[in-house]
Amino acid sequence: MVGTLGIASTLIGDQDPAMIEILWQCHACVVVNKPVGLPTTSPKGTDSLESCLREQFAQAGNPVSYLTAVHRLDRPVSGLVLIALRKKAARLLSEQFRLRHVQKKYIAMVQGNALEACKQEPWHDTIAKLTDEARVEIVGLDSTDGRQAETKVSFLEYDSESDTSRIELRPVTGRMHQLRIQSAHRGHPIVGDPLYGTAEDESALRLVAAKLSFRDPTNGRAVEVELPELPF
Repeated sequence: MVGTLGIASTLIGDQDPAMIEILWQCHACVVVNKPVGLPTTSPKGTDSLESCLREQFAQAGNPVSYLTAVHRLDRPVSGLVLIALRKKAARLLSEQFRLRHVQKKYIAMVQGNALEACKQEPWHDTIAKLTDEARVEIVGLDSTDGRQAETKVSFLEYDSESDTSRIELRPVTGRMHQLRIQSAHRGHPIVGDPLYGTAEDESALRLVAAKLSFRDPTNGRAVEVELPELPF
C-alpha cells in the first residue's frame, strides 16, 4: 500500500512542507521512504522522521499513541525505514533485526571502477568508533574496541565519463557508518561523503536504502518492500 500524508512542519530551514511517503502498512507497522537530511530520531522539539510521522497521522485524523523507528538511517541517507506502531510489534521486529532475519539492500554510487573491489566480497572488516568523533575507522582484529562488520556486495555498472560505479550493498551486520567506511577503505568512497571521501558536505551522499525484507509482526508472512524509483 502506497500513500503520502502532508504535514505542516518543514524538514530543514524553509523547505516546503514534508510529504513522508508510506510504501507499505498494516495496523502494527509501516515502511516509509525517509528523505535526505532528516534524522530518523531527534530530541524533542527538533524535526525527525518519527516526529513528522506522528504529525502526519494526527493531521490525517489517525493519531497514534506509540510510534518508534525499529532501525535508523544516517541523516544524509534516504530510503526505507521500518516504523512500529505497537509496542509488541516493535519488540518482534527488533528481534528479527537481532537475529539478522531482516534483509536490507542499499544502492550506492562510488568513486572509481569498483569491479575488482566487489569481486572480493563479502567485505569483512573490524570497525571502531573514533573517540569524541562521529566517525569510525577500520582497525585490526586484535583491537579491543573493534566490532566485526560484514557486507555482501554486487557490482552493477561503471560510468567512465564520471568515473563512478553503481554497486549494491547488503549489510549482514549494522555497524555505525558501516557501508561508508567499508567502501572508502577499498579506495571507492561513496560520492558525496564528506566524512570518508572528498565532498565538502553530505547533502548529496549517493547512498539509498532501496529494499527491505522482513516478517509481518501480526501474522508472520514474508514482506518485501522496494523503492519504486531510485533517486540517482
